[in-house]
Amino acid sequence: MLELHVWGPAFGLPSIDAHCLAAIAYLQQAVPRGKWQLIASSDPGVSPSKSLPALRNGDIWIGGFRNIFHYVAQFSAGEWILDAGLPEQESADCIAFSSFVESHGQPLLDLSLYVSSQNYTSTTRPLYNTIQSFPLPYLTPPSVRAAAKARTSHLGLSSLDIDTDANDTTEPSIIPASLRRPKNTVSSLLAKSPETSAQIRLTALAIDFFEPLQHLRGKKAYFVSDSQFSSLDCLALGYLTLMLVPELPQPWLSRTMKEKFPSLCTWTEELRETVFGKEKVTLEDAFLISSNDSELDVRLKRLRGRSHLPWKPPYNRGALDVGGVFLSGLAESIPIVGTLSKSTRMKPHGKGKEDEMPASSWRYLGLVGSVIAGLGMGIGYMLHQGIISIPGEESERERQRPSDLGYLGEALGFYGNQTDIMAQRQMAMESQPHGEPVVEVEVGSGMVRSTETVS
Repeated sequence: MLELHVWGPAFGLPSIDAHCLAAIAYLQQAVPRGKWQLIASSDPGVSPSKSLPALRNGDIWIGGFRNIFHYVAQFSAGEWILDAGLPEQESADCIAFSSFVESHGQPLLDLSLYVSSQNYTSTTRPLYNTIQSFPLPYLTPPSVRAAAKARTSHLGLSSLDIDTDANDTTEPSIIPASLRRPKNTVSSLLAKSPETSAQIRLTALAIDFFEPLQHLRGKKAYFVSDSQFSSLDCLALGYLTLMLVPELPQPWLSRTMKEKFPSLCTWTEELRETVFGKEKVTLEDAFLISSNDSELDVRLKRLRGRSHLPWKPPYNRGALDVGGVFLSGLAESIPIVGTLSKSTRMKPHGKGKEDEMPASSWRYLGLVGSVIAGLGMGIGYMLHQGIISIPGEESERERQRPSDLGYLGEALGFYGNQTDIMAQRQMAMESQPHGEPVVEVEVGSGMVRSTETVS
């Protein structure tokens, strides 16, 4: 039984991720019912590749939409291939436009769902609290957003990432408040006339993506064929649904699609119902739970097959596994450690068994690495706080001199020295024979004198 692990549902769709939606669409159309299961794990840590979507077949894990596509074809001996039988030109268009959809569609989703502060804060980030268990929602959204910013940095739209209010005056300034000009934010720019530079730029990017797709499809039922569903349709459906369906505070992407490309919107809505089902996907569908969490309702729901998709409940991962994922995520945020961690991830499938590693081995290595990382962080914290010290080094108390305590310390040091002098003199007098001079050493002065004899 094949298991497809994806990010959990959002916006009434089976997943919050475009590649996960594409993988779901592919298996739904290519693999017979009963041969695969869909699991909303929402945790890249379940897969050795540390990425979703991920396909599991026993101890073999395949990460990424393209790798899943090729593995399913190999696993089924060429039987479960949507692109089989396409003419040469249509097959070439399928490959070329798949790359186009990924390279041009991903930045648009990044800008809309993650880079835009208003959309991210009010809509996208809270969704991770519903599909992930504690404490992962504190780590995942910032990491995903940072990756989105990096992918869109070349577009020159960093102004979308504005977390401060336009009237924020926390920074000191010598200019009177009455003479200051307010900062432009995404909200203020998009609320103005359509001729604003931000609106024009965002609309132009959206048109550059939608227009070639609409021209390619024309009046056909699908993008490259009038009768055959292809892998390109799966990928396009994953991206277009996330552009059209979500209701966001700043809906510039869906608005452009609805106003300028209505036929593309119709195609997306119709295919969405065909592939994902007419009913909106909920958390109860994905996690196979009911409103009263009754075990009987869960069993009845499974027997009736209410869901259009073959959902299976996520693994009940323990606190140790979740903590390991959290610590590994923290480790990846460290420059050198993160680079080493990413370089040791599982290679794409297709180079032979020597490149595969059983899932248990990866979990063992991940657990060991998490324990080491946790111990290192704990020891570093205790060293920083002074709870423990390195052997061979003087502690602060040992290095402290009486003079460091001010006049009181100097006084205590003086009387302490006098006490030492008297004790030394007494010991010398007791140890010397009668009639011999006693050598007295004056502490602190460096003088030696012989003044007394023992009678």
